[in-house]
Amino acid sequence: MIEGEAKGKIEGMIEGEAKGKIEGKKEGKIEIALNLIKKGLSIELIGEVTGLSLQEIKKLQNDLE
Repeated sequence: MIEGEAKGKIEGMIEGEAKGKIEGKKEGKIEIALNLIKKGLSIELIGEVTGLSLQEIKKLQNDLE
């Protein structure tokens, strides 16, 4: 039973770390997109550079206004 608990804790820690890395990468892409929007680049080009969807970029653009 203790082995199962330890295994569960380890799996939980690994899963949490992976989710954190993914969220961090997404935040980085959003930050880059915001900077590119401020520079006046097209949303299409921002999408190509960041990998964000046009819908996500339009939302960021609207949030800045």
